[in-house]
Amino acid sequence: MKTQEKISNKKGNWYIVEIIEKCEPVHRNEKQDLRRVTTWGNHHLIKANSPEKAFDKAVKIGKEKNYNFINSDKIEMESIFVGIGELLPIYEDIEDGAELMWTDYGFISNRRTMKMPYEKKELMELIKTKPIKKL
Repeated sequence: MKTQEKISNKKGNWYIVEIIEKCEPVHRNEKQDLRRVTTWGNHHLIKANSPEKAFDKAVKIGKEKNYNFINSDKIEMESIFVGIGELLPIYEDIEDGAELMWTDYGFISNRRTMKMPYEKKELMELIKTKPIKKL
């Protein structure tokens, strides 16, 4: 039997933090709050001694992701750190099969619950069609 790779979490110092980013033209109407922007929620694994320190570390990572570029339409675009969406402590050791995060969908109908999972083929197609964000 193989020994599994494991990261100990006895101190409870691992967190999953969602860093929210958006991308939009540099020259935009800031007063139009309903404008459409491309938005990502990127989940990062953070090691910190407290939730507060995990939050601060995630903010630092997020701010480092701000940059400008010219898109294929020759428009100057800006990738902007928006803030922290989620901060979830990890309760188990990190190893193959460990639970890292969960979502409470609330008290919903069985019908809605049964519509949630994807077939393997559907998920594989979703992964193929999503553009890979290069930084």
